[in-house]
Amino acid sequence: MEYRILGPLDVVDEGEPVALGRLKERLVLAVLLLHANEFVSRERLIDELWGESPPPTAKKAVNVYVSQLRKALSRNGHDPIATADGGYRLEVGSDELDVAHLRQLLASARERAAAGELEAAAEPLREALALWRGPTLAGLLLESHGRDEVAQLDELRLTALMDRIDCDLALGRHEDALGELLVLVGEHPLRERLRAQLMLALYRADRQAEALDAYQQAREVLVEELGVEPSPALQRLQKGILIQDPALELLAGIAAPNGFARRAPDAPLPSTRLVLAEDHYLLREGMRRLLETDPDLEVAAVCEDLDSLLAAVEAERPDVVVTDIRMPPGNLDEGIRASDRLRVEHPDVGVVVLSQYLEPAYALALFEAGTERRAYLLKERVHDVGQLVAAIRAVAEGGSVVDPKVVEALVAEKTRREHSPLNELTPRERDVLREMAEGKNNAGIAEALRLSERTVEKVIHAIFLKLGLAWETAVHKRVKAVIFYLSGTAAETRPAERSS
Repeated sequence: MEYRILGPLDVVDEGEPVALGRLKERLVLAVLLLHANEFVSRERLIDELWGESPPPTAKKAVNVYVSQLRKALSRNGHDPIATADGGYRLEVGSDELDVAHLRQLLASARERAAAGELEAAAEPLREALALWRGPTLAGLLLESHGRDEVAQLDELRLTALMDRIDCDLALGRHEDALGELLVLVGEHPLRERLRAQLMLALYRADRQAEALDAYQQAREVLVEELGVEPSPALQRLQKGILIQDPALELLAGIAAPNGFARRAPDAPLPSTRLVLAEDHYLLREGMRRLLETDPDLEVAAVCEDLDSLLAAVEAERPDVVVTDIRMPPGNLDEGIRASDRLRVEHPDVGVVVLSQYLEPAYALALFEAGTERRAYLLKERVHDVGQLVAAIRAVAEGGSVVDPKVVEALVAEKTRREHSPLNELTPRERDVLREMAEGKNNAGIAEALRLSERTVEKVIHAIFLKLGLAWETAVHKRVKAVIFYLSGTAAETRPAERSS
């Protein structure tokens, strides 16, 4: 049996399509495949099928849909759907689901790219991209968290595509990539990585003037849409083109400021320099060793308390500080205190706070003076070094990151308050609000929720009207306004033990 969700939902048995029945049955199967070999509760299925307005017969209906799916999918007496504790689990072999095959191919590509085998890395990337037959689960619209999971898979396609272009550029195939990049930049105008790839491809094709014009177009779009300047990586690329930096002719050059294509050893590109602060020795050393595996990161200093952190920043002038929220000498909220000091003394230094505290008050205190160049992550939810590196890069480029769980806590806290205007928001407006609070721009929200950017703009305008907040064009200001509104004032919610 073959299950395919990278495109329209499709099940094939020995080359023949399997009839899947009604729309609701297909939706149930879609959710089970998104969580293949995992337990999915009946309540989760109800949420995905009907959202906030399920019918009284919802549980019975789900049972019927699952029963029909069992009839369609069972072969030789084997029922792939197991029932346990009010939910279901669809058993799928590693070679039966296209998403599982996709992840294997991407892992193989990254291993080969890390070893400098770019030609070998490009092949599994091409094979992975060929698995997509259209948008993930095309034609099926889930009502709850499934939409985010679908959006993540579609985002994975774009990432794989950019990774493959990185390989092509590193291998000198810039002429072949140009046409594709022009289309992709038009479809994703706010993606700086695509802009960088286009600029490098044009430059290597002896079209320097067009490469510089591509930078100006990128800057105009970013300033107009987000109110921000291009990232330091894109600015460095522009300067390199202006002076005809020989490094741009090297294989891999600086095609992808956010990609994984291996950079030539002697390419004179500055890394993101870090100061790491963590009072627990094993965590400190573990993070240091993990971060040092990334060729674009340099750990300039490792500290165990607030005083040594501030001294290291003064001496090393890093791009980003990665800090625990509580360290000696005070063991209260030293990570946030360090952030406050750096905001004044070193405003260009970003701060990533790793915390075990879900309390919205800590996130609010971190963002009190502005969200740009700040991130708040929950330690237990950082599952791999890639997540931490992505946050570091976002902060280094002037962005912000808030763990979605913290956003949910902010929403829950505000909703509990009597007469909260949040209660006037529609389900769609709540979804957009959460995406916005995570720092996404209009294009990112549109992709995540499968809406048009025009619709997102209208929804955001309605949200701000209902919440009584002034319209803001810059994403970081919007995020700040939302976080402040959802959490109340700093005075009301700041941890009691924090001293001035």
